Amino acid sequence: MGGGDEVKKSICFLGILLMIAPAGATDQKNSKETEKKGSQIIDSGSFGIFIAGKRVGTESFKIEQGPEIGTITAEIKVNDGDSRAEQSSEMQIGRDGTLRSYRWHSNSPEKADAFIEAKDQLLVEHLTPADQKKTDVPHVLPSSTVILDDNFFSHREVLIWRYLATGCLRQDNRVVCDHPSQFGILVPHQHAAGTVTVQLLGRDKIMVKGVEQELNKIKLDADGVQWLLWVTDPEHGYKVIKMAIPADQVEVIRD
Repeated sequence: MGGGDEVKKSICFLGILLMIAPAGATDQKNSKETEKKGSQIIDSGSFGIFIAGKRVGTESFKIEQGPEIGTITAEIKVNDGDSRAEQSSEMQIGRDGTLRSYRWHSNSPEKADAFIEAKDQLLVEHLTPADQKKTDVPHVLPSSTVILDDNFFSHREVLIWRYLATGCLRQDNRVVCDHPSQFGILVPHQHAAGTVTVQLLGRDKIMVKGVEQELNKIKLDADGVQWLLWVTDPEHGYKVIKMAIPADQVEVIRD
């Protein structure tokens, strides 16, 4: 299986990015700038957020690989006609795949902040809510725990990359996964830990913006909520094109 052994060797975040990024995948507009900084943009863009077919928001994101740290930044803006929200986040992951830090900031409807750091076998949330009464919430979790915040869909793409790199093989530019994989997660917005199960279901043809695409269909079960994700092949960088929560009529589509 060509490349399969290499894919299984590394569970570190930066190793995953190196393996999944095809030649020329770096955003050429940013190549000179990122080269100077010793970093590489692996994926960037935006997702449109739809509920019952109506667009209610946009998440803009960037996933960047540096010499020692991988950084995922995202900003989400939602307006469903009744309420508005604007939030941003930054996650940093070390070469060994462990969490270095996670920051979350809300501009509206209220201003609030959260910062997560790893301490021994703890992940500690430092919270600054709208009333500015700071508090700490410790979680007995290892630093290998996956951050999967409620409102940032790019976090799910990073989780899918981890699944594909650690539980699957690459064969003839296709991905082959023998069994589901489980990951421990922390949902900072809910201050809750849990477990998700990720499973490749196979190939699936779907319509995206009026064009039929054949993609890898992946199921993600999280605390009783089932997500479906459609992901490109290795030559296109395993990019998530579409996500859906069928039970809630939610769709998230790459712009």
